[in-house]
Amino acid sequence: MTRLADRIGADATAAVQGLWQGLRYLRGRPLRTPRARIWSAGGLELLALAILAGSMIAASMILLDPLTAGIRMRMPLAVVHFFERITALGLGGVVLWPVGLALLAVLAVKPRLDDMGRRVTAALAARIGFLFVSIAGAGLLVLVVKYLLGRPRPYTAVQLGGENAHLVFDWLALKANFASFPSGHSSIAFATAVAFGVLFPRARVPLILLAFLVASSRVVLGSHYPSDVLAGGVVASVFVLLTVKAFAARRIVFSVSADGTISPMPGPSPRRLARLMAPAAPARALDEARS
Repeated sequence: MTRLADRIGADATAAVQGLWQGLRYLRGRPLRTPRARIWSAGGLELLALAILAGSMIAASMILLDPLTAGIRMRMPLAVVHFFERITALGLGGVVLWPVGLALLAVLAVKPRLDDMGRRVTAALAARIGFLFVSIAGAGLLVLVVKYLLGRPRPYTAVQLGGENAHLVFDWLALKANFASFPSGHSSIAFATAVAFGVLFPRARVPLILLAFLVASSRVVLGSHYPSDVLAGGVVASVFVLLTVKAFAARRIVFSVSADGTISPMPGPSPRRLARLMAPAAPARALDEARS
């Protein structure tokens, strides 16, 4: 038992040290040329795109949000039950716990491997770390913004009364029922879809479709307005793309072509990972037998 406790403590220490070293490496790694490019448009075009996105969100607030009042009561019960299950995919813990634990596990195993094994696990840890930073960062940003703005959720706006209750903002209300804009579930769903999509382009379309389902569930269930989920999706997607650019500029996880186009680097194959982990199992069994 003492031997097992020592091993767990050593693995936990190695994981924390590896995480800290990874953050220092990311921060200290110099930017490289050619510069990574996410958008081909210039500054004025990007400003116009930002204005367009803001205008669409504002138009949704005025034109669409009032139409969704009581939408849950108008939906068939089977549809409501379906979206009640789908909406759980937008919870941060559903994605972040597995990703975070996987990252800690890889960092804990890394010190026990040879030089080649450490390189492979470092590449794997970088990819998992990118996913965690992208999804957790987007979720945290939206969480802070929504509690600062204090927009009442649809079921709370009904109690407030008035024709424009959906346009009320109670700044710094710091209450769950005044945390409607932007949608946290939608931000997690779209951050997950975009982050995994840039690493695995073939899965991009189904991931985005699933994110749209999660976002739609928030409206159908009466927890958010259309403008909430639209804003959550936009903020999360932009945050993830900026994270991609930050990693690519340092040539971590992503490579950059001569014209600045970003593409994911080839990662460790499952077969190589299986061969890498295989020698570790007998070694652990031998240590336990000796104890």
